This record gives sequence, C-alpha cells and structure tokens, in this order.
Amino acid sequence: MALKDALVHYIQENMAAGTAIDESTPLIDRGIIDSMGLMQVIMFIEEKTGIRIPDDEVLPDNFQTVGSIEALVDRLGKSRSGGR
Repeated sequence: MALKDALVHYIQENMAAGTAIDESTPLIDRGIIDSMGLMQVIMFIEEKTGIRIPDDEVLPDNFQTVGSIEALVDRLGKSRSGGR
C-alpha cells in the first residue's frame, strides 16, 4: 500500500470520526488532526517508512494535508539517501 493510501486510511480510521478524507483535505484547519493526533501520525510514518521526522520539520504546513505529509516524507527520504 502506498504511503498516501496508508495515511488516508490511518487518519480516517483513527482521527476523522467517520469523515471521508482524501489527499487534499485540510487536516489541521478542519480539526481532524490536533497536537496529539500529530504525534500519532508522526509515529505511524516513522514506523511505516523508517524515516525519522526531525523536530524542526514538525510544522503545520508539513502536516496540513495527506499530500503535504507525503511530500515531507519524500523530501526527507531523498535527503537521507543523499538525494538519489
């Protein structure tokens, strides 16, 4: 399962309380992810991908949508592998 799909499923099951979401749903602005939920999403990403999310990357813009979360993980994964 692609990270985007796994994130949509995880957030929908654990935080969205029956609300349908997709990759462009504003998660923070709609109150789907709060501070505790953000920590859960970070732990989910780190367990699923093995990519650590540095504290200085835990910014609202990086977690506003599933698409922005996926872009963050892609960027961190590329920097970890030396940009290859």
